[in-house]
Amino acid sequence: MVAAKRTRRRTGKSAPNGAGRALERRLGKLEAQIKTERTRHQREVAALRRSGDRQTAALMREIALLRHHEARAEALARLLAERDVALAAQADRVTQLETLLQAPGMR
Repeated sequence: MVAAKRTRRRTGKSAPNGAGRALERRLGKLEAQIKTERTRHQREVAALRRSGDRQTAALMREIALLRHHEARAEALARLLAERDVALAAQADRVTQLETLLQAPGMR
């Protein structure tokens, strides 16, 4: 009689190992994706910060320029007011002198 060939049953260690390796590969890929996404996100955040800094600097320059123009306008307004006072004083003096010239016998 020919003895029946015995087949070994798999112990189940191969299947989980294969699945475990596949999961490890997938985990490695996901970790690499996360690292890539973090790097991309950090670059985006840095770019947005730089853009915000540039906009803030532009606004500060504009505010400084407006303050400069405001100070010049105030200085010109002061000069005009002083000139108006001086002109009014001169006009009063001219009026006084004209009345003295027109008054008969004041000499």
